[in-house]
Amino acid sequence: MKNAYILISTSFLAFALVCASAQNQNNVRNRIEGTERPSAENQVASAKSAISNSENGDVSNSDTGALRPVILKSKGISSYFGYDSKYFYRSNPLATSGKLKQQATGMWTNTFFGGAGLGVYDLTDAVITPYIGASWTSNDYIKGGLDTFNYNSTGAYALLLAQYSNGWSARVGITYSNDRSTENDTEDYMEFHPNIGIMKTHSINDSTNGIIDLSIGRHNSESFVITGLKEGTKTASEKELSNTEFAASYSIIYSLSKFEITPKYRASFRTYDKGLNDGRDDLSQDISLKVDYPISDSFKLSLFSSYTKRTSDGTSVNYDFKSYDGGLGLGLNARF
Repeated sequence: MKNAYILISTSFLAFALVCASAQNQNNVRNRIEGTERPSAENQVASAKSAISNSENGDVSNSDTGALRPVILKSKGISSYFGYDSKYFYRSNPLATSGKLKQQATGMWTNTFFGGAGLGVYDLTDAVITPYIGASWTSNDYIKGGLDTFNYNSTGAYALLLAQYSNGWSARVGITYSNDRSTENDTEDYMEFHPNIGIMKTHSINDSTNGIIDLSIGRHNSESFVITGLKEGTKTASEKELSNTEFAASYSIIYSLSKFEITPKYRASFRTYDKGLNDGRDDLSQDISLKVDYPISDSFKLSLFSSYTKRTSDGTSVNYDFKSYDGGLGLGLNARF
């Protein structure tokens, strides 16, 4: 009888550990899908923005999409580096379905990035600038007992940017991303992301610009999944987060005294074709507002908020989620 009791207890404990491990892996996967990784285009534009603002106050030179090469050296390499620190509230940090508030927490992220423009090349009706760069981000959950999900992200990119005289710009590039668990020192996620995009900046009035951005990219990923998990005839795959993404955004940059106010709407459609996610389609929408205030030529203070909603089809698992962010940021940008 004693041996039977020990066997039952051991079996129950093993089952509980398996369930806890599966839930933890699901939480990690949800967190990965809800992560907004640093954008190579934004890092390039952030460095360019700080320089152009210090040289002249024209809002057209400070937008994220203009990517004007006139502030780069006409020959050789023009290098830049930056640092962004953000502390903010996140209502749904693990991107789970259900109510808007899911284990709400405070988050603190710190991003260091650097890169270089590899010269400026004139064509008949365009100016071409190649860029390379890299970044590292620490992501810490400050409240809510979620510190076991803290992670660090590494990124690298190569971009080729073309600015045309009619206000359009085009880009083609590839980005590498890697997420590692701080607590376990394990790789949770890795991807290569080749992408192309076009952008149009237009003037609304003397102090306001509008920006249209369209892009297509392929996320070739490997992720931490539950080994042997099955759903019908499908089996979990480490590549199941691989997808093709179509994205469009429109933002307005308004200059008010020293303040720069940027409302933005972005929509993306992702179609998955691997593992349990084969046949899954996601539509994500994000509405954000950012207010920047320059403390000096190199430092700026930011207030920001955003609301994100995702709806998912083509799978029996509910991947829908909503999330709200709001917080404060400090950025440093320099060129040498």
